[in-house]
Amino acid sequence: MNGSKLIIDDSRVHLIGVVKGLVSEGEKLKKNMQSSDLDFDVGGLPISKEELEGLRDLMGEGSEEGPETDIEPSTPEKIYAEKLSRFGEVSLPPPAYTFFLKYCSEHDIDIKAFDMDEEHYTMAYCDHVTGVQWIRQALREKRLSRKKIKAKTPEEFALKWDEIINKLKGFQELEEHREEIMAKNIRRLSKKGVMIAIVEEERMEGIIGFLKEYGARDL
Repeated sequence: MNGSKLIIDDSRVHLIGVVKGLVSEGEKLKKNMQSSDLDFDVGGLPISKEELEGLRDLMGEGSEEGPETDIEPSTPEKIYAEKLSRFGEVSLPPPAYTFFLKYCSEHDIDIKAFDMDEEHYTMAYCDHVTGVQWIRQALREKRLSRKKIKAKTPEEFALKWDEIINKLKGFQELEEHREEIMAKNIRRLSKKGVMIAIVEEERMEGIIGFLKEYGARDL
């Protein structure tokens, strides 16, 4: 679990990198936040606003029926979870996300999604990924289960998996576009005060790069 502390305009922002899915990442985040007694005004998750609403529903916030647990991951997600499991138990949705949402709710801290919404993502996908690339990606995904990934840490695994799943140029451009949008949204949300943003480990470097282009500096 890596982190980076930045000053964006006049606000402090703490980016916390996590490996999606690992139960231990949620446990480490919980231990870190409880021991540090962090005081912040807004929390951010690297998901769309639609996914945030879905996560709230899944956790049973505001529902008398309690949390739902019926999530069907895609084939690449299943393979990712299977290969990542050598570093520990894997769960969906990402435990770090659910803990952070619960923590912010319990402490009356505003929490926002800072990834692209579904409509923006669909438009960006069409802009960057060609039909030929889409077909090639589908064929590559069928071979993912046979792909061997050598990694000593879950962070290294996440980075190598990202290189494999986004090997085609169009998908690389799409993820770079995501990083740019997420950086812009983090900057916008940081105007609310001190911010803690949970960031996918594989998107951390790109987001920091864009934030620094917009004038952010290390704290």
